[in-house]
Amino acid sequence: MPVNGSFTPDATIEMKDTVHLSRTNSELQMSDSGSKSNRTRGSTSQTVCTQVFAILVFITGLGIGIVIGYFALNPNLAECKAPSVHEQRGDKMVTPVVTSATSSPRPVPTPTSPPQMPPKCSIGKMITKTDESEDKGLFELLTTEEMNQVRSFMKRQGLISSADGTPSLRDSYIYGMSLYLPHKSRALKHLDKGEESPGRFADVHVHRGNRNIPDLMEYRVGPLGESMTAQAMYIDGELPYNSRPRDGIEWDGLTEHVTRAMAILRPLLQNSFDGAYYPNGGLTFHPQAPPGLQPNERETRFVMTLQVEGTARGRDLHPLPLTGTVHNPGVDTSNWYTHSFYYLNQGPFSSAEELLSAYNNGTIKTFSFPRGHRQTIFATSFPKQNSDKRRQYASTKSPPRSYTPSGHRFVINDHNIKWMGWDFTVGASQFRGPSIFNVKFKGERIVYENSLNDVVLVYASDVSSGANTIYMDATFGVGEFQNLIPGVDCPDHAAILDATWFNSYSQSPVSAKTICVFESAGEQALWRRKDKYAAGLANHHLMVRIPMSVGNYDYTIDFIFFLDGNLKTEAMASGYLQASFWDPSNPHAGTDKTTDPFGYRLGEFTHGALHDHTFGFKVDLDILGTDNSFEVIHWKAGDILTALKTQSNIATKPSYFLYNETRYIEWETLQKESGLKIDMARPQFWTVVNENQKNKWGAKRGYRIVPETSVAQVVPESHPVMDAVSYTKYHCMVTQHKDNEAYLTGAYDLNRLADPLVSMDRMINDEPIVNSDLVTWVSIGFLHVPTSEDVPMTVRAHSSFVLKPFNYFDSTASFDMPQYVDTKDHSITERPPTFQSCLEPTYDHCYFCK
Repeated sequence: MPVNGSFTPDATIEMKDTVHLSRTNSELQMSDSGSKSNRTRGSTSQTVCTQVFAILVFITGLGIGIVIGYFALNPNLAECKAPSVHEQRGDKMVTPVVTSATSSPRPVPTPTSPPQMPPKCSIGKMITKTDESEDKGLFELLTTEEMNQVRSFMKRQGLISSADGTPSLRDSYIYGMSLYLPHKSRALKHLDKGEESPGRFADVHVHRGNRNIPDLMEYRVGPLGESMTAQAMYIDGELPYNSRPRDGIEWDGLTEHVTRAMAILRPLLQNSFDGAYYPNGGLTFHPQAPPGLQPNERETRFVMTLQVEGTARGRDLHPLPLTGTVHNPGVDTSNWYTHSFYYLNQGPFSSAEELLSAYNNGTIKTFSFPRGHRQTIFATSFPKQNSDKRRQYASTKSPPRSYTPSGHRFVINDHNIKWMGWDFTVGASQFRGPSIFNVKFKGERIVYENSLNDVVLVYASDVSSGANTIYMDATFGVGEFQNLIPGVDCPDHAAILDATWFNSYSQSPVSAKTICVFESAGEQALWRRKDKYAAGLANHHLMVRIPMSVGNYDYTIDFIFFLDGNLKTEAMASGYLQASFWDPSNPHAGTDKTTDPFGYRLGEFTHGALHDHTFGFKVDLDILGTDNSFEVIHWKAGDILTALKTQSNIATKPSYFLYNETRYIEWETLQKESGLKIDMARPQFWTVVNENQKNKWGAKRGYRIVPETSVAQVVPESHPVMDAVSYTKYHCMVTQHKDNEAYLTGAYDLNRLADPLVSMDRMINDEPIVNSDLVTWVSIGFLHVPTSEDVPMTVRAHSSFVLKPFNYFDSTASFDMPQYVDTKDHSITERPPTFQSCLEPTYDHCYFCK
């Protein structure tokens, strides 16, 4: 029988014997017939048949031999193959046997068992829940049950309207709800000294439209699960109603007035925009921000857009040269009206009627799409694979996958996570977004709080809509989460946690499967050395990922934990551009009509408005306690004597310095609250240190803040936005911790830019920060000049910062892990843990079922 693609000697002899015996039998038959010619023909015919049969036997044996040899040399293939029909049905499998034409057939081999399939990889119970009788952690997210309890309590107390269903602006209703963070001093006494818990409370934002003078209010409601009370956090009227965040209830009122105006302008719409009209005729509208500079203003600008089938925000790629404004203060929508219309930047026209009259009279420049233009926008806007382009090589093959052969190495209870030396709680606020709390490494707290606070975007464009657009995403509820996208956001083996928020339109809580936790094989070395030995450690790290959709953009926040005590926070943006209309006849465009002062032409009628994304994080480091200082290390260059005098008084340059120029460092402890900017010409290290705690070598133990960002604020101080978003001027701010300075922007400040509730410039007010509980505020982001590669989707624009041990340990912190070590003589060898081969399990994705 063939083995490994060749015959064994026995098989060769057996085939020769078969041919010889056939010839002998033929000759006997010929002598019996008495006819030489007949004998010859009969002999030839039978010989041919016999040879054909022999060849078939040979080919069959050869094929079987190749298959057996292949799997003998590749046993893993046999383990991973799909079960055959026989295996699936439980039939007995028999090895086929090739016999010769001799009178003594070969023995039939004993039937063999099918190859054993390796076991499926262990999953285990990834997530456990706190028993109902136990107290939840201080930083644990509100549950939907707790949100319902709070809503019922506030109804009973008359703090919100009692009617069910979608409220009106005349009602008092909950806009949003999140965990109210405890005062830090009480939290630490509970966490570190075992004192009584300060309890869990809800932060409830209410639109009070049923009052004589409508306003906004925030309540601290709790303790949850006990005898609750509601504490108003502001004085009545302190938060003007017209600075409210926009929600679906207000949107209904805006829609009513835009519909009336567009009914009047229908001839203009259909003539200009390829037969489209509003509503239900291929057009929609997009409100802009801000709605005014003063707290009592409410003027909502809007731009008409083409509607892209199957999308909500595809419209952002196709704005039209038609804008207007809805005057919409207060709760009485009958008093609202539209005004200030622009068409091809011509205006403002006081009403839709006035614009239509100018259009019909031919007193303004007009525009019209080519016929059939609307039928082209789906192909250029919907993010599906291009059918008219050649696929990338091998793109139809499955990409690489990762799995956990020994089961997960992290432990999750509710939203508390333990992995290797790390222990922390992940949070998510409807108003502010993702966060992590009480972060410990090897039993010592490093970070009390690391939380996204806001994302600011300032647009610039030569159109009547995008020319004045500003967003502060916390105003819109940056944490109104949705379910993850399976296989895109996270690997299948990730643990999935929920995040909750409160829907103002339905007045009910929402729970989304939006937080994923997984250990990642970095596919790189955390450290390595090739010398007279080979040594290294693979860079495995824990990922906590929270994606979220905010308007046209999708943001993803990653908290990444490393084996050596590094903690990285990364912010990523993707999604649709908020484009502006490209007017081919725009007099402000360049001579080649491909650019203007604000960016590039990206499509037939699409312009990429330049803007920035500035993510602001609150980073409350506690290095071996709360008595910390902020040390700036200046990286400098100069002459030798200047360098040496930073440490000692010396008059003469030592002779062993061959040159009179060198680099050196100077240490500075910041004495008072400060804002710092990255200056590549004057490098600095920013460190939070404990001056009373030294490592083995006498250095102050600390952590360094390393921004990895390209963002820089160039908007001048005179711009109306800068007081409210003054944090964007700095890359790091240092302030004294105060419970009433919880955020770097105000929740309503986008809608009251001239009089913001919060300004980092006002928070930085010269208070002392040496040996105190201090807070750092870190800004990262990127400047975005959209290019054609951003259509239809912006591809992963990202920025990050790292918290890095800085003399915190006595030596490299990852050497309590099994390393790879091998000397040349193999006298010293270490290896990471081995694993048994296993099949990737089938993961249950029904947690996305709704």
